[in-house]
Amino acid sequence: MLPAVENLILEPRGDTLVIWFNRPETRNALSSAMADELAAVLEALPGAPYRFVVLRGKGGAFCSGGDLKMFRNVFQAGMPRDEIVAFNADFGRMMVAIRQLPQLFIVAIEGAAMAGGLGIACLADVVVTTADAKFALTEVTLGIPPAQITPVVIARIGASQARRLLLTAQRFDGVEAHRLGFAHFVEPDHEALESRLRSVLSDAHRGAPGAIALTKQIISATEQLEGPELVQFAAERFADAMLGDEAREGMQAFAEKRKPEWVATKNSGSGS
Repeated sequence: MLPAVENLILEPRGDTLVIWFNRPETRNALSSAMADELAAVLEALPGAPYRFVVLRGKGGAFCSGGDLKMFRNVFQAGMPRDEIVAFNADFGRMMVAIRQLPQLFIVAIEGAAMAGGLGIACLADVVVTTADAKFALTEVTLGIPPAQITPVVIARIGASQARRLLLTAQRFDGVEAHRLGFAHFVEPDHEALESRLRSVLSDAHRGAPGAIALTKQIISATEQLEGPELVQFAAERFADAMLGDEAREGMQAFAEKRKPEWVATKNSGSGS
């Protein structure tokens, strides 16, 4: 069961869950309520019957970053320091939860993806953007550091380019996001973005859900383990899969020259 939400829209489309940021009047700024709802949804997703998760924004923007009104009226209006620390740490833990999702995680960006919104998108397995989308890591222009998103930006585009963007707040568009390696696909308009989403999801159905989840575990492990520990971790995940039902079905389907059951039963949509 997914939690009830007010600042998000949860749109199940077969085996795909489309999550919409739904505060268009603020360009989908991340309020504490929205962040709490997203964290609750993420907590429920590992046990949910979805193979793919798509994150988008309503109202022509993906996410404009943190809610500055909340920063001024709550954080700087007498909130104790330790509570601010706890809030920021909660955001970091939410980003860890995104990284640990077993589902393929896709982000589709139109309009603005700023600050924390850009940071969340850095955790996507696949990013699709329109060419005219606007990006920036604006925190330093507000007198604060991009605290929890700095590591994921570095991991996404490398330390050299991350330093430039984190320290100068330079704006860039979807074409530049693709050149930097942040976005995998850049499309000319909304219709082309929708078409690309459908194509990505169609291709992704060829992968077995359990195998995708294990592959994501190995990808994450490469950032934490090395040498013999990484070799052992990968070998154990391989053995787990090889002796499981998916691999038996996959090998049998190959021998019989047919599609495996996870392809034959595909059912999803991009959430346009």
